Amino acid sequence: MLSILLLLIPNFLFAANDVYVLDITGSLTHIDLETGTVYEGVATLGSCPNEILYHDGYVYVVNSGSNSKALQKIDVETWTVEDLAIGSGYNCWDVEMLSPETLLVSATMNNSLVLVSTNPLSVLGEIPGTGPCPEWMCYADDILYSACGGWGTDNNLVLVDLVTLAVVDTIQVETNCQSVVFDGVDEVFSINSGIYGNDEGSVSVVDISTGTVTDVLSVGGFPGTGIIRGNRVYAGDAWGPGVYVVTTDTHTVLHDSNNPIFPGGAGFATGNNGYLFVSDYLSGQVCVYDAGDVFAASFTVSNPGAIAVRGGFTGIQESENPIGIVSLSVTPCPASMVAVVNGAFPGEVVSIFDLTGRIFAQSVADIEGMVTFNACSMPTGIYTVKSGELTARFTVLH
Repeated sequence: MLSILLLLIPNFLFAANDVYVLDITGSLTHIDLETGTVYEGVATLGSCPNEILYHDGYVYVVNSGSNSKALQKIDVETWTVEDLAIGSGYNCWDVEMLSPETLLVSATMNNSLVLVSTNPLSVLGEIPGTGPCPEWMCYADDILYSACGGWGTDNNLVLVDLVTLAVVDTIQVETNCQSVVFDGVDEVFSINSGIYGNDEGSVSVVDISTGTVTDVLSVGGFPGTGIIRGNRVYAGDAWGPGVYVVTTDTHTVLHDSNNPIFPGGAGFATGNNGYLFVSDYLSGQVCVYDAGDVFAASFTVSNPGAIAVRGGFTGIQESENPIGIVSLSVTPCPASMVAVVNGAFPGEVVSIFDLTGRIFAQSVADIEGMVTFNACSMPTGIYTVKSGELTARFTVLH
C-alpha cells in the first residue's frame, strides 16, 4: 500500500534518509524521508513483531509470536527476507548488536539470551539464567543489563558479562521492569510498569559502578518502553496517557501520567541529528520532535510499533512545493485554557471526542486549517480530534 502525504510545516524538507516501522499486525513500513512517502507492507513479518534494529543495509526484526520466524533479516534495497528459527516457544522479544557479526536476542519464555550470527544468519549459543522473562536490554561497557520483570511478577535487572558470557549479578529494581537504558556515563535507568491498572509506573536509577539503586522516580501509569536523548529519559505508556520524562542529571520527573509530554510511546528511535521519532499506535501516527521536544512532523502509519532510523530528519529550507505529510496537531499539549488545532482541512468540521466516543465540541476549520477550542470547560483527560480522515490525540490538564 502506498501513501503520499503532504507536509504540515512548509518550512521543512526531508533528508535522504529512511525510517523503518513495525506494523504490529505483521508487516514492515518504510518511510522515505527524502520524498516524504510512506510505503506500507514492503515486507511480510512473522507473528507479533516486537523489535527492530537497523545495521549496514539490513533491518533485523524480532517476532515474539513466531517460532520459525523468531528473527528476520531484511535487505532494505530489495526487501528480501531471511528467516531464523531460534527455539520452540521462546517468545523472543528484543535484539541488540554486540558486533557487526553478532546479535543478542532475549528469549522471554526460555529465560535466556541467544547469540546469533548475522552472516550466515544462525544461532551461535545461549546465555541461560537470565530471567524471569527477559524483555528489553542495553549495555554499558562490557556489561549487558536485561530487564526481567517476570511479566508483572518480578523485579530483576540481570547483569551479563559480555566477555565471559555469564550472568554476574542481579539487581532488584521495581515490579515489572520491562525496559532499561544507559545514559552513556555512569547510570542505567530501569523502566518499571508496576501492576497493570494500579498506576504504579516508575523509573529506577542504578549506579553502574556500585550496582546499587540510588533513586526511584514515580511516574504513574504503566510505562514499558524507553529511550534516552540528551539528559532525558522518555518512558512510553503506549496504551495509556503517553510519554513520561525524567532527567538523567538531577533525577527530576518532568512529565508523569498526569501530564505526558507526547501521546504514544509504542516505539522510539533517534536519528543521527537528534530528532526523536515516536510511535503513537492509538492514532496511527509516527511523530517527529526536535531537540527542544517541539513537534516537527508526523506520518500516518497503520498500527505503528517499534522504529529504526537510518540517518535522520533534517532541513530548514523554504520550498514552494514541499513534499511530506498532512496531519493534525494540537497545541499546547497538555492544554488548559485553549486547544489550537492545526492541519485540518479548510472549511471542514473538526470534532473533539472524549474517551467514551462522545462528541465534546465541534467547529469549522478556517482557510489555514486551524481551529481554536475553549479548553476551560473540558475536564482533565485525553481527547481525540478528528477532521475528515485525520485524527490526533491531546491532553487537557487543569
